[in-house]
Amino acid sequence: MFETAGVRRQVEPADTLKRTMTYAIFTSTGNLVDAFDDRDAAVAALTDIVRAEPESGDEVSLVVQDDEGHVGETVYGSSVHVTA
Repeated sequence: MFETAGVRRQVEPADTLKRTMTYAIFTSTGNLVDAFDDRDAAVAALTDIVRAEPESGDEVSLVVQDDEGHVGETVYGSSVHVTA
């Protein structure tokens, strides 16, 4: 329950919290590299790709979509911090 100024009401989670998300890594030409249902695993895979082939940073990206196909986030390989 949430209370504000003496008014109590049930707080519903945001609709986006109820949706199934897909985390997909694509090349710049639109080819699917891999897909995940876990954001951390997807970011780790993107990081591994860029670490193995630093020149690929401009060629790969992670696209997050809900189960209705709406894009929620894009992480570009060039934005991933990679240590040697």
